[in-house]
Amino acid sequence: MNPIAPTLLAGLLLNTSATWAATFMVDTGSDASLSACMDAVADDCSLRGAITAANATPDSDRIEFDIPDTDASYQASTAHWRIDVATALPLIEQSLEIDGYTQPGALENTLSPDLGGSNAILKIELQNVSALSIDGLSSGNNFNALIVLRGLAIHHFANQIAYFSSAPNRVEGCFLGTDISGTLAANAGNHSQNGIRLLGNGNFVIGGTSAAARNLISGLYNGIVSYQTLSNVRIEGNLIGSDISGTATIGNRSNGISFGNAQNLRIGGSDSGAGNQFVGNALGAIYLSGSGSSVFPGTRVLGNLFGTDISHSIDLGNGRNPGSPSQPQPTITLFAGNACDLQIGGDLPGEANHFAYSGAAALMVGACRNVSALRNTFAANRGLAIDLSNSSSGDGANANDPNDADEGGNRLQNTPVVVGVGAIDTNTVDVEVLVDSAPANASYPIRVDFYRGENFQAAEWLQTLSIPVAQAQLPQTVTLPLSAFDDQLLLMTATDANGNTSEFGAFGIGDVFADGFED
Repeated sequence: MNPIAPTLLAGLLLNTSATWAATFMVDTGSDASLSACMDAVADDCSLRGAITAANATPDSDRIEFDIPDTDASYQASTAHWRIDVATALPLIEQSLEIDGYTQPGALENTLSPDLGGSNAILKIELQNVSALSIDGLSSGNNFNALIVLRGLAIHHFANQIAYFSSAPNRVEGCFLGTDISGTLAANAGNHSQNGIRLLGNGNFVIGGTSAAARNLISGLYNGIVSYQTLSNVRIEGNLIGSDISGTATIGNRSNGISFGNAQNLRIGGSDSGAGNQFVGNALGAIYLSGSGSSVFPGTRVLGNLFGTDISHSIDLGNGRNPGSPSQPQPTITLFAGNACDLQIGGDLPGEANHFAYSGAAALMVGACRNVSALRNTFAANRGLAIDLSNSSSGDGANANDPNDADEGGNRLQNTPVVVGVGAIDTNTVDVEVLVDSAPANASYPIRVDFYRGENFQAAEWLQTLSIPVAQAQLPQTVTLPLSAFDDQLLLMTATDANGNTSEFGAFGIGDVFADGFED
């Protein structure tokens, strides 16, 4: 058990209380409102009652669990406790931490990021047993209340967790949408249930970089959803669409993440443990669609694993759309009419994403501009790695146009073209490339990124060439390692100074060597 320290929690609150005002011990799985939670009498403090009692205090409180196995909520076959919720639980109106890992027998995940998956053992399960479309745990009208939810399995609610707040609320180490074991969807037939719904301009944190913070968000309709503008949300280290092992899917029926406008959103990160795993999400891993002059400013998608396990060897692809197999979807869809202004991958260590086994394109940029896609790697995707489109749907590879005057996703930035091959020795080869983008139509400098191709996918980033405006539309020479052509295919993207990354241009090197130029 590793609860947030009182002083740390207090530091995050607008209310500067030095300690928790109270700790309420849930000792029964009853759904009745039993709120005598501060005495030593057994079976008189339910979760419903503990939330009610916590709402009555103005400071930050904590709810812990110690339910005996003699309680009616105990499930002997799985050695856990199920709280059957028949009507909506009280909204959480004051700062509160609810920690399911305090129930004896519960264990936090300890698997490091390089191992993948989770070995967490949860003991407290919340289940909606009514026919009502109610939320599970939800914040209330006090937008300054900070809420931390840990170590809970929650399912069958309209939204398992709903945050309406401006506070930096957190969700850590929970199973949302699965059974207590994390191996099966709790409601395989669901058509509308979301894992987490975010409303309010809060600095929410879903997951985290520590192993214990990793959530499992699977077997739902959408994993994480919002229909309004968000700011400064961090989504880190989660398993979204997988089972607890990270090697099989319990896919979400729609998207892993579905957001409208969002600024300074971070999905993943460059730190160890920050990357999320997205697998088996039927309509895609991430769907971002909004409106306005700048739709996702400051948003970054970094260090995530899409469509496969930690070994990169198992096919767990997103966007397969089993409800309509003839209409597969991209792993990431971006659609807006103006500037998207976001970053997917990057130059710093750990920022690149890996995309594998997508049902369609790995990344589809529909109509919007300024989407940089740098240093990401790709394997076995069924569509283009990057598909720039004029609409909300992918349209396949675009031909280069003279001077790059056409418009569309990332303004349909022209791809680099190899126009010559120079000196070749035992270790390197000189390649001459040209990007036909007139300064009137593209912002300079333009960078060209080179990748080693493998099975027509960008398997390894190699290096970057910068083209200044003084050299616009002129051939440029770069020296590449011969290992770049192990699969006889060089792949390239161009990105202008505003972050408009092109689709991939390709150059087959086999004919060059066949002509004897290697001598």
